[in-house]
Amino acid sequence: MSSAPSQTTTLSFALTPQDVRRRRFNRLMIRMIQVTAVLSVVPLFAILFLVASKGLPGLNLSFLINSPLDNPSGISNAITGSLAMTFVAIIASAPVGIAGGVYLNEYASTRVAVFGDLLIDVMLGVPSILAGLFVYFALVPIIGPSGWAGALSLTVLMIPVVMRTTQEVLRLVPAGLREASLALGVPRWKTTILVTCRTALSGILTGVVLAISRGLGETAPILLTAKSSNSTAIDLGMPMNSMTVAIYNNASSSDPQLVASAWTTALVLVVIALFLNVSVRFKTINNRVI
Repeated sequence: MSSAPSQTTTLSFALTPQDVRRRRFNRLMIRMIQVTAVLSVVPLFAILFLVASKGLPGLNLSFLINSPLDNPSGISNAITGSLAMTFVAIIASAPVGIAGGVYLNEYASTRVAVFGDLLIDVMLGVPSILAGLFVYFALVPIIGPSGWAGALSLTVLMIPVVMRTTQEVLRLVPAGLREASLALGVPRWKTTILVTCRTALSGILTGVVLAISRGLGETAPILLTAKSSNSTAIDLGMPMNSMTVAIYNNASSSDPQLVASAWTTALVLVVIALFLNVSVRFKTINNRVI
């Protein structure tokens, strides 16, 4: 028996003039989106290139491990001061911000949630100098300029960042996960902690890192509350230096060596912020649940 050869039927449709116009317009819009995406990234790479080109020549081990007492351009005290105040601030702000975001998204009534959203939006839009002024008038007259005052001003700025990020990632958790857990008789608080928050953990950690990055990059609140110091001792009860304040002071100097030190300090700050963000994003991608 001979088998009949297989036949392939090709269907073709004639494009109407309206279809042609739609395709052309679609291609045009895609190209416009691609161009605007590239244009939005160009300033970032331009800044990174400028900071790297200006800061790399002065980057060496002596610059990182010496203080201004040993080397006028050393920033070891600024690095330790920034990390110490930011660490204290994130320890204080992360639990409050996460708990506040969970409450507003999971337990608050509609009126309370709307008011909470408005309050967070206002706090996110308030200039950071106002947080510094608040601590400057409320705490500095009592304990004086210190690392504790600087950490408190950073805490005020970090809390709304953590709260907003926590809210947004919790909204991405499918409602079916909560309903399935509650249907099995699991208490609501356990469902919130072990199901909802655990599912959104990677996003919550991303919000914490974003808050850390903002804390590391603030200058005005630290100028008002922690002032500056050349001491290398990590004493939060005394005035402390930070990388942002060191950049401000050195960049406004007439000494070319200190101006070059400001560029190198900016490079170190950018590298630390990029490392934190890239590391948490890499972990988020590898452990993505949502």
